[in-house]
Amino acid sequence: MALQTGGDMRSTVTSEYINKQASTTTAYQAVSLSPGANLSQSDPYGFAANTQLSVRGLGGNEVGQVWEGMPVNDIETYNGYPSFWADGEDIDSVSLTQGSSTIAAPVVNAAGGQVTTTMRDPSKKMGGLVDYSYGTLNLERFYGRFDTGEIGHTGLSAYVSFSNGTAKNSLGPGRQTRRHVDFGFKKEFNNGDTIRLMGSYIDMDYMYNPNPTMADWQASGRSYAWSGTFSPGSSDYWTQNRWKWEQIMLSMPSEFTLPEKIKLNVTPYFLYAMQNSPASSSLSTDGNYYGTQPVSLNIPDNAASGGSVRSDYVGLQSVGGVNASLTRKFGVQKVTFGYWYQYSVDSLSMPFSSVGAGGDAGSAWSTHNITMANGQPYYAEKEQTISQTNALYLQDEISLLHDRLKIIGGLKTLMMSRDGTNSLPGPQYHVTANNFEPLPRVSITYKINNHHQIFVNGTTNTLMPIDDTLYNSYSGGAVATQGNSAIKPEYSISEELGYRYQDRYVHASLALFNYNFTNRQVSSLRYVNNVAVYSTINGGGQTSRGVDFEAGLMPFHGFSPYVSLEYLHATIDNNIQVGNDYLRTAGKIAVRSPSFQGAVGLVYDHKNIFGSFSFKYTGSQYSTFMDDEKMPAYKTFNLSLGYRLPSVGFVKHPEIRVAFINLTDEKVLSGIASPALNANNAVGTHGTTIAGSAPEYYIAPRFTTAMTIAAGF
Repeated sequence: MALQTGGDMRSTVTSEYINKQASTTTAYQAVSLSPGANLSQSDPYGFAANTQLSVRGLGGNEVGQVWEGMPVNDIETYNGYPSFWADGEDIDSVSLTQGSSTIAAPVVNAAGGQVTTTMRDPSKKMGGLVDYSYGTLNLERFYGRFDTGEIGHTGLSAYVSFSNGTAKNSLGPGRQTRRHVDFGFKKEFNNGDTIRLMGSYIDMDYMYNPNPTMADWQASGRSYAWSGTFSPGSSDYWTQNRWKWEQIMLSMPSEFTLPEKIKLNVTPYFLYAMQNSPASSSLSTDGNYYGTQPVSLNIPDNAASGGSVRSDYVGLQSVGGVNASLTRKFGVQKVTFGYWYQYSVDSLSMPFSSVGAGGDAGSAWSTHNITMANGQPYYAEKEQTISQTNALYLQDEISLLHDRLKIIGGLKTLMMSRDGTNSLPGPQYHVTANNFEPLPRVSITYKINNHHQIFVNGTTNTLMPIDDTLYNSYSGGAVATQGNSAIKPEYSISEELGYRYQDRYVHASLALFNYNFTNRQVSSLRYVNNVAVYSTINGGGQTSRGVDFEAGLMPFHGFSPYVSLEYLHATIDNNIQVGNDYLRTAGKIAVRSPSFQGAVGLVYDHKNIFGSFSFKYTGSQYSTFMDDEKMPAYKTFNLSLGYRLPSVGFVKHPEIRVAFINLTDEKVLSGIASPALNANNAVGTHGTTIAGSAPEYYIAPRFTTAMTIAAGF
């Protein structure tokens, strides 16, 4: 546990812990033992995107993701994909702020907190690191890094790393392939100013496993997966469900000292991503609609495939922005004023690709070859959204009683405007949406003495509506989902009262928290031609209250035990409208909100031997707003063991470590992928019958083990 002095609950893990785990460890996996963190995943190595980190019952799209000062949430859905950002060997630290985000964070979705990932600085000495991993599911992964050291006496240093990993899909046929590059440059000036340029590139091919309903899980268990054999006319062949993602991120966080002792922090950044999230589907040459227009289709190899096609879901994202702030001290006050601007373009389309007699389609980027009679490509969806975000923030920090008492007040005004086009024929073409949210906050910390501290805070946070809510979707020539540009953002008011004890041996934190939500937005899924498309359910008002606790022992004779606990009581405040009626949801327990979570960890590091053990228990949680279906509680055990060998020649600090994931091979569900309003038919307040729909879940990874051999030079 890192030392914490701020006015909020926060958990931080460093590279010292991360590098004792499997080499494939992601930022989410690193903080998964923290109080309130509920990690759902299907891939033990973190390659696939079937993953979600919820915090205090709030979904992954409500957790702001900041990597080296830039936002890295998917701009379409606000979900986070930590395997895209960094290799574990290059991460310096990962912090989870459970209740809020920092005032300067460039995020629009932090109602559930903030995950901050910081990369390592280049080494001052020339050298590097190489490691190789082999394990269950035919895992093979190579990682190599080279540090230039300080170049001359310029204060400039740099590093670049490359990794290539592949493994079989843990649930059914297929493989995961991940190629990744991290690089960093740092320029240090004599007056202490710094310029850092950090970059990350990812190229991934991976399986997005199907998410079972409870009935599917009870009938098939882990065997619920895509088919390994193609049958003409089928819509479940694995190669048509193989996702592709390429992305590059660049961030340049810099600090300068200006006249009058003014500190300037400025972070320009850029992200470009290409993704195809396809699914297996079927089409016929006749009886189709392009928006609201009937069309006939040209489908190559239609007879050989029996009508099977690949439903492509292609997204191109371009994001650029800058976040800058000025800070100056005035006696006991420290004032910060900042501005954040971001411009993003999100282009989404759903073309189709033909498949051959064997079920295989061509390139994920260029094969979309199913056309209409006029020769133009056929789309089920085609939208482009241009978003501009402006935020001004002002914070005043006052230090009193010889810095024992700190009072911080701030205001952030968040403005987001969107301009979009829906290119399918129909009643909708151009859409606009504008949202403005004032986000005040205050925190007080009081240091009783060198070991005891109390803190209290009140913050406001928001979650802007996702792009998908703006647009009509069509089925059978009619509007299936009505776009709505007037949806209000989720808004939360939260309070925390906390206590910390930190001495030479023990670090402990306790926080009582309370949230009140309006326009609660819960991430869910809808399906268009079998493609899972993220959408939201408006849960209205919600109240969440609970307790977070964590404690850790600093290394004592090599041992460092850790424990975390959370109790959560989250309830829906109102009935939810469905059509012209209302479901009786008032007073029900909120979805994805286990009442109890607990974790125990133990790290041992003494001389040549090191290792870690962790146990996590997650209580049962409802998957519907009517509380008529529940995911059972589950537990997981992980273990890693390592041994350091003596250096030999230019080979420095070689080591061998073995990681055991899901050590006891628990056959469980790990999370709720898609909550529903009601699983069973229900009678609304006006007497009409509201049909139920089945929620979907993530299947927890099976037992896996991976051995890593690593050495520096």
